[in-house]
Amino acid sequence: MEGILGFTGYANWSDFEGSVPYAMNIWNNIDRPVFWTIPLIVTGATLDDAAAGLFDSHYTAAATSLAVFRPGDAQINVRVGWELNGNWFPWAAQGHEAAYISAYRRFVACFRAVSSRFVFEWNVNCGGSWDPSTAYPGDDVVDIIGMDVYWQTQFDGTDPIVAWKNKVTQSWGLAWHQQFAAQRGKPTSYPEWGIQSDLAAPYIELMGQWFVAHKVKFQAYWNSASSFNGQLSNDQYPTAGAWYKRVLGP
Repeated sequence: MEGILGFTGYANWSDFEGSVPYAMNIWNNIDRPVFWTIPLIVTGATLDDAAAGLFDSHYTAAATSLAVFRPGDAQINVRVGWELNGNWFPWAAQGHEAAYISAYRRFVACFRAVSSRFVFEWNVNCGGSWDPSTAYPGDDVVDIIGMDVYWQTQFDGTDPIVAWKNKVTQSWGLAWHQQFAAQRGKPTSYPEWGIQSDLAAPYIELMGQWFVAHKVKFQAYWNSASSFNGQLSNDQYPTAGAWYKRVLGP
């Protein structure tokens, strides 16, 4: 299943709460599933404070707003504290594994107290330098195990087949992701993935085959000209864009 990522903010707690109804208004009438991405903490906050329950009221406020989103949808998918094995978000878990686990569990408890429609994704970035399973918060609070994976030519080279094989076999890569989820009986997702080359047709083909072979719950391409610079809809990679539509289009 392909869908839209709906992000909310983490500049501060006012942004954390206020951005939820703002984003809901943007995506309320879209004709496809929305997979929500909600921060675990905000800039300047700490995982230790989250673990101690200092932010429960903010979690409850965000959940209360989001709980009324599209009442006809059976579930509201929430990815929280994503890419925890990177160092670019305030909730980076390396060296703070116990606090991350406790904070994640408090977040889920607050959301579940508001609505039973919420389902939760624990999400890691492909690769990295340490084992993210050391910050796994538990099967009882994880419904989906997700991974974000980007082919970045400056790090992964320009050969699409070589890049793909590296994503599969590297430590804490695609193969690890599927094995880890299977051990826990959890479905998988790829809410962020992207390419940076017009030579990406074989990579896209293999990615599509991977989605089918592993019966992924959902996937979303990072169609952005900023940051990663892998946008397809602006025709900067016309061959890759056409292949994406061929492999993953309607």
